[in-house]
Amino acid sequence: MQMVRNIVILLIVLPLFVVFFMPKKELYFLLEKRLSAQNITISGEVLQENLLGLTVEHPTFYLGGASIATAKEISLWSVLFYTEANFYDLQIARGLPTELKVNVLHATHSVLSPLEVYLTSKSSLGAVEGEIRLKKRMIHLNIAKDGTIGTFAKFLKKSKKGWVYESGF
Repeated sequence: MQMVRNIVILLIVLPLFVVFFMPKKELYFLLEKRLSAQNITISGEVLQENLLGLTVEHPTFYLGGASIATAKEISLWSVLFYTEANFYDLQIARGLPTELKVNVLHATHSVLSPLEVYLTSKSSLGAVEGEIRLKKRMIHLNIAKDGTIGTFAKFLKKSKKGWVYESGF
């Protein structure tokens, strides 16, 4: 009985130990390296580690050297089988005639569906839900009718519930 109890305690403590002491900044730098292979750069950020994750403050995103977005903060955390990223005050296409402002973008990934990243957002377009299908290399977003579409209408299709955006990458 004592042996079973010790094994159960070990099975609970070991994953917690791994999560608390994993090298969060190094994993972030690995992500930056992977993104740079896609010609995406993140700069100007300040990193702060916490118990379960990492906070990235004031990052600027570049694609091919051109600034494409800025954020006030990104909160990243992972518990082995589940990863979550929250982007706060994200401004996409900064400096262009039409900016897309995202109050909160919530992205989740789980090993239960390893080929999809689920997204929910509140933005200047309205409420957005969707997913990134990694194997198909597709982005699918459903946008509620409550936002201002403006010049983004040419990239969207109308649906019964609002607008739909689909694109490959």
